[in-house]
Order: sequence, then C-alpha cells, then structure tokens
Amino acid sequence: MSEFEYVPEGWSRRVRGWDAPAVEAAYRRRWPEFVAAVEGNGPLGVAHEVPLGRLVVRDDPGWHNVVLTFGYVLARAARGRDRLSVLDWGGGPSHYAVLAHALLPEVELDYHSRDLPRLAQLGRELLPAATFHEDDSCLERTYDLVVVSDSLHYAQDWRAQLAALERAAARWLYLALVPVVEHVPPYVVQQRPDSYGYDTEYLGWVLNRSELLDAAGLRLEREFLAPGVIDPPGAPEPAAHRSFLFSA
Repeated sequence: MSEFEYVPEGWSRRVRGWDAPAVEAAYRRRWPEFVAAVEGNGPLGVAHEVPLGRLVVRDDPGWHNVVLTFGYVLARAARGRDRLSVLDWGGGPSHYAVLAHALLPEVELDYHSRDLPRLAQLGRELLPAATFHEDDSCLERTYDLVVVSDSLHYAQDWRAQLAALERAAARWLYLALVPVVEHVPPYVVQQRPDSYGYDTEYLGWVLNRSELLDAAGLRLEREFLAPGVIDPPGAPEPAAHRSFLFSA
C-alpha cells in the first residue's frame, strides 16, 4: 500500500491524527541518535525521521540541502544580532533547535516550539532550554524568525493559519518542505507513516504554489528546492516539495 492516498472527499474523512502515542515513542527513540549525528564537525545530511530499521545518517544529500537551507535562513535572520528569537510552529521536540545551535553557535537563541501536547511534553523533557507551547497562544507575540517546516499543510484552514503566522513574524517567515503542485487546484492526501513506526494516519494538503504565494502577505525573498515527491495513485498532479523565505 502506498504511503500516500489521494482523498477526493477532502477533510471530511475521519483519521486518528498526529497526537498519537506511537509518534511520541518514535521521536523519543530516535532523539539520542539524531543528536549524536548533529554533533561534531561532519556533514549535516541528517534527517530526524527515518524508516524503522535504518540508522540516522549524516550523508543524505537531500537532507543536507534541507539543513543548509535552514542555515542560510538563520544567517539572514541573525545578521548583526547576538540573540535571535525563533518560533518553530509544528516543531515537535525541537530538532531544528539542535540544528540551529550547530549551524550558528555564536548566536544566543530564544527558541520556542509549538506542537501537540504529547510532543510538547516530550520537548520539555529532552530540551529544557527551549520553550514549548501546546496551543496557538504563542502567536500572541512576535519573533525574529518563524519557522514552519513540513507543517503548514496539516492545517485544514491553511490560509488563516498562514495569516496568524505572518502576524507573529516580526522580520522573517520560513515555510519549509511544503508539498505543491503547479497546474491543478489544491487537493488532500492521507498519509500512513507506518514505515516510520508512527501507527497512525493523518490528512494534509497538497497546495497550489501560485495560490500559496498569492495568499502570503509578506515579501518573498527566496524560493528553495527540497527533496521528495508525493505521487499518490489517482491524484491530479504529482507534488514536489518547495521551501520559501519571506520578509516582513
């Protein structure tokens, strides 16, 4: 069975969702291996999500692109600053915080992650130096940089969520790993991440790139390529991943 299924009926389908014990257990199990892979001065081709039975490696070219793109974003946001406030919306236990410290060790980070309760609690345990939020009250203030990696498309009302994230971005908004199509309207897919040990399923958008950019209220600074294709049987167009850096 394919990991992704085209869902023509859209968000009316009932699924278990992200807030599942197996997701938290998989993140907990992989955390020491992920942290060890980031340490030192080796390459940063490190993915925090890998299939069961595979090691977290440092030499994945696609993820090297993802991580170094994030490093570029951090450098732009931190230019001329000794301290940077960051909100990682959908950040889990803050894998990106570990990467940020490795990529930009000279800058002090006030790092915030917003996720579902299980993953927020896991983050408090694994990374107590960061601040974890279980709801969008974290959007009532602003941050130098708002990071939204592989998460905007899980918001059913993605336009309203994007607007709220833009209001929280005092200077920079980074949308990473967004699945997009070019020639057809947005559509919904169901993902079954069994190979990662998550034992759940969830819905997400494949967004139309032009609609996404038209909906953005901030200025597009740079668009980036990202690895991975979503091509569920019956879908009107395969989706590619793109990342976007916006400035206020």
